[in-house]
Order: sequence, then structure tokens, then C-alpha cells
Amino acid sequence: MRCIVRFVSMVFMLFASFSLLAQATSSSAFTKYDHLVLKGIDYIYNLDFDEADAIFTEIVAKDPKSPVGHFFKGMVLWWKMMLDLDDTRYDETFSDYMEKVVELCDERLEVNDRDIEAMFFKSGALGFRGRLRANRGQWLKAALDGKDALPIVHRLQKINKGNIDVLFGLGIYDYYAEAIPEQYPAVKPLALMFPKGDKKRGIARLDSCMRFGHYAKTEAIYFLTQIYYVYEKDFNKAAELAKLLHQRYPDNPFFYTYLGRCYAASGFWKEAEEIFTDVWKKYQQGVKHYNERHVREAHYYIGMAMMNRRDFKDALAHFTHAVNLSLKVDSKEPSAFRVLSELRIGMIYDAQGDRAKAVAHYKNVLNLKEHQDSHKKAKLYLQHPYSG
Repeated sequence: MRCIVRFVSMVFMLFASFSLLAQATSSSAFTKYDHLVLKGIDYIYNLDFDEADAIFTEIVAKDPKSPVGHFFKGMVLWWKMMLDLDDTRYDETFSDYMEKVVELCDERLEVNDRDIEAMFFKSGALGFRGRLRANRGQWLKAALDGKDALPIVHRLQKINKGNIDVLFGLGIYDYYAEAIPEQYPAVKPLALMFPKGDKKRGIARLDSCMRFGHYAKTEAIYFLTQIYYVYEKDFNKAAELAKLLHQRYPDNPFFYTYLGRCYAASGFWKEAEEIFTDVWKKYQQGVKHYNERHVREAHYYIGMAMMNRRDFKDALAHFTHAVNLSLKVDSKEPSAFRVLSELRIGMIYDAQGDRAKAVAHYKNVLNLKEHQDSHKKAKLYLQHPYSG
């Protein structure tokens, strides 16, 4: 049942979430803020939150009845949350911004029900509020937000034809409407209630948006990176796109660590280790926005790189750091980094001939949530010691 509710909310949000950039394309009311908004968006992605917020506060002061400034002030908070999805400090304020956007848009739609800007921002606000609710496990509320946005998005597709940035939302829906039922077979009957997806067309639309879009370029790159990494398993392509994000926004550790992850999945361990060593150093130096979650990930991948070259002693130290940080930052259940680090620690002890400690860690793994066949591997190594 949970996966079905999750599918419904995901489908509705894919219709609703045209990206934090594409909500306001092709609107004459929006273009007067075009230069300011584009500048502010770049600040958001590079995590210059104070600069971004100042720009959107200026827009609110100039035009308090416009949803533009309020929406993007909310997007500043969205990216603060993206750095640590378990941090709920901004939830209420973010939701207030989205509610304000909906209120302002409704006022304008009462006067002109074909107000493109109002429709874009209302659907965007509902979509992002739904995404937050989904992140918090509030699947039914997320689905309702998407359900409210769905007819608006359909209407926008008819009114605003030929807009390249709109391909972002259409591409996301096309891809995930086919990919999600493939990953969760239980929802296949439910998927028949929705328009059929097409993964190839979805990728093509996102690629067009990435190349020719105006406001949604970066979001298109980011979603394509995720698609190639998580679903298509084309790690080289994912790394290529993640590199574009990092080059464009070098101060964003979210994009930087994603690049390192892609390199690791591609087998480019030297490049991955260099990135994650740099992440670790940045954290130690107190570089802004590098937090314990980033350094936990760094320790895990540095440990993997070292283990691959049989540097077991140093690898063990990094995996141990990853476990200790996971115990500190995992708020709900053990993360993949915790589980897989425990498994690797057991494997290292086996390789070093300390069978008792190895067995203890394999048993720990069996008591934790399974990630990437961790239980299967732990059971295998309990029967047949890992030899390295």
C-alpha cells in the first residue's frame, strides 16, 4: 500500500514540478525581473543564500503582489533543506512562502483565469510543497498537492505551447511514469490510470531543455544526472553531467559530492578519491556548507578507494569514521553508508585474519536495514571468510 500511495504522489508531483526555474517562463509580467531572477537563481545554486535572498527581497519590495519574489525566497530555503534533508528548521517558513504564492496567484486568477504567471507559480508552489511533504513521508498530503496542481499544468500545456522550458516538466513525467512502475511492479495496475510514460522521449525532452532552455537548464542537467546514475546505470554519462554542474557552481557541495559518486560508480577511483579527500579537507577547514553528512560520505568513498588497492589499515580508519558519523547524523534509520561501512569493516578484519571481529560486524549488518544486498553478502562471509 505504501508504494502505491507513494506512486500516486510522485506522479502528481511530476506533473506539478516544472522546476524552480521553469515556473515563470514566457510571462510578460515576469520578464521585467528577468535579469534579477537569473542572477538570483545562480546565487541559489552556488549556495550564496544571503545574496540570493537579498535579490528576491528586493523583488518583493518592488512588487509585493507578484508571486515571483515570494516563490524564490522559498527556493532559497529549499536549497538549505537540500543540504540536509533531515533538518526540519525551515519547513514551516518554506510552507508559509508557498501558501503565500498560492494566495497571490488565486487573487490574480479570479481577475484573469488565463494569467500564465499565476498558473505557473501556483502549480510550482503546490508541486514543491508536495515534494517537501513527500520528503517528510506525508504521502497522501503530497498526492493532494499534486492533484490540485494537475489541472493547472494541463491547462498551461495548452496555453503555453512551444516553450522549451516546459519540456522539463513533460520530460520528467515521461521518464518516471515508465521508470517507477518498472522499479515497483506492484504499482503497474495503478499506472494504467495515468498517461503512458516514455523513458526515451523523456530523456530527449530533458536533453533539449538542457541544451536550449532558458530558465530550466540547470534543473534539466541535475535530473538527467540522477536518471543516468540511479536508473540507467550509465555512470560515465552521469559523471559528464555532474561535472557540468560542478564547473558551473563550484561552491555547491551537493553537486561536488555527486560528481565524486559518479566517478566511483564509473570505476575512476583516483578521481573519486581526489574529490572526496578535498571534501574532507574543506570540512576540516570550515568551508561553508560542508557538513557532517558530506564528510561521512567522503570517508566512505576514500575507504573504498583504499580498500581497492588493499590499503586495509587506512581504509579501516575511514570506514570507522563513516560509521561513527552515521551514528550521529542518521536520524530515522541506519543509512546505506552506515550499513555498507559495517560490512566493509568486517571484510577488512577477515582479510587481516581477525575472524572474531569480522563475524561481529557481519552480525551487526544483519541487524540493520538491508542496502545493496548487504544481508546476502554478510551471510556469505559468515559462511566463507572474505579473503581480500
